[in-house]
Amino acid sequence: MAPSNALVKTGIGGVHETLRWLVKQGYVQEHPGLQSNGAASVLHSLSSKGQAALRKADAAAAPESPVPSIAMPRAARETSGSVYMGEELRPFTGRAGSMDAMKHPSRFGENLRHADGSITPVT
Repeated sequence: MAPSNALVKTGIGGVHETLRWLVKQGYVQEHPGLQSNGAASVLHSLSSKGQAALRKADAAAAPESPVPSIAMPRAARETSGSVYMGEELRPFTGRAGSMDAMKHPSRFGENLRHADGSITPVT
């Protein structure tokens, strides 16, 4: 469901007239609703007649044969026969001393922020 003013914001011209026509024809239903500020609003949803019309339109627009894919079909890959161990997914160990910067606080204005979450003033 969507409020009619949300449809207007999408930039669709003449949405009020079109919406009134869809409601009159039975394709769209109106429901009372409330906005977040408590003001009354009218919400709209597709009726079963509207859903059936969309299904019929989709079926009519569907091509008789499926559209060929741009992507080439997957080819079977030759494997070496060895077992994949996923070495690149192991936790980062890094080189010795690469994380030493985490031992020192970062300066934000007149405060030092430490890795443990504590904050101390710059002296």
